[in-house]
Amino acid sequence: MTLSESNIYVREQSADCYLVYLPLARYATVMTKKQLLRLEECCEKNELESFPDAELRKFMGKNLIPPQKMFLTDHGIDGITNMMILPNNICNFKCSYCYSAQGRSGKTIDVYSLKSAIKFFFNKRQTQGKRLTISVLGGGEPLLSWSLLKDALDYAYSLAEERGQFLPISIVTNGSVFSDDIAMYMREHRVSLSVSFDILPEIQNSQRGHYETVKSNINQFAEAGVDVAFNTVITLENVDRMNDMLNAMVKNTPKVKKVSFKSLISSSYFSSSVERMNYYHRFVDNFFGALNLAKDYGIWLTSPYLNNAMCVSDRFCPGKFVVTSDGDISICHCVGSRKDRLYDKFIYGRISEKGKVEIDNKKLELVLSHDHNRNERCRSCIAHWHCAGGCYADNSTIGDDQDAQNAYCESMRYFMERFIKKFILQ
Repeated sequence: MTLSESNIYVREQSADCYLVYLPLARYATVMTKKQLLRLEECCEKNELESFPDAELRKFMGKNLIPPQKMFLTDHGIDGITNMMILPNNICNFKCSYCYSAQGRSGKTIDVYSLKSAIKFFFNKRQTQGKRLTISVLGGGEPLLSWSLLKDALDYAYSLAEERGQFLPISIVTNGSVFSDDIAMYMREHRVSLSVSFDILPEIQNSQRGHYETVKSNINQFAEAGVDVAFNTVITLENVDRMNDMLNAMVKNTPKVKKVSFKSLISSSYFSSSVERMNYYHRFVDNFFGALNLAKDYGIWLTSPYLNNAMCVSDRFCPGKFVVTSDGDISICHCVGSRKDRLYDKFIYGRISEKGKVEIDNKKLELVLSHDHNRNERCRSCIAHWHCAGGCYADNSTIGDDQDAQNAYCESMRYFMERFIKKFILQ
């Protein structure tokens, strides 16, 4: 057996220093070259019990991950527990890094089709007792279709009540729309509101616009008792300003105590592979630097990287039941329009004119097969059980650009190295 076949992963630190990581045992140590060669020899001979490090032997072959932190993909529609609704493809912003702008169609889904999809999601084939969730995103700006959305969410709540379950719902907005009625509904139903917001006035106005309007609406939602968080895309303009963003949160939006920093994935944004690689390293270093300040402020700081590092899974994302404004079913909210260049690759179903949800199970199985064994380098990677093959949308966006793919992979490996050293290394 190889090290990776024994769920042991290695990242070189220097010529004679190696970080050795056992993700399923949540254990890490540091070895010399000589020790590592001895470990490899024991693996090849299936004699791990003879490895001289007694501390490491205690963890070999162990799975100490709590069930709620381990996610293994169920390769079928009944295993998908998160529904995403893209109610429209209409937006009132022109964000510089928007992933859906090229696919903007101006469409809004009809309420009959949307309710049909919700009913399908709650159907009897779903295991009773399984925790189902609904997220509302764009496409466009979902709160521009509030009347439609409220009607659909009321229906979803009624179906959840029939199951005797609480239904967690989250809505992602650009922050341009506020009303007392919307705020009251969100508070009463405990809807989580995530605002796509660049936090710093000059960055928001440069990349998204409308800083004062968005800040005012954020504070009104928060004052009304709505659970508000920020979703912030980190670009070259703000990658070195994460602490500044936390300071600005405390000063300008003091009731908001949650923020996610997301790295930028693009096939065209970076001028070179060197610039892309440098950006990813700066993102990781600055993120770990910002964790301490966030803790001091009582702010919950996260990122997609961190979310995956804290769990183990065989796939970066378990797959979603995403209802688009066209009435199609996509695996990911990043592809929600028939104008998207990745449309054919991501769509695995549709809602017919009669309201029947039709699933292409073979297509879904193909998409879900994108996992941590998708290619050779994934199998031996230190992020094998965390990156788990990488985000399907990110990898599809990068495409065949090997330099970009290498930079993307290295960003996750480097993040895991920093995470292991900070939180796991004994």
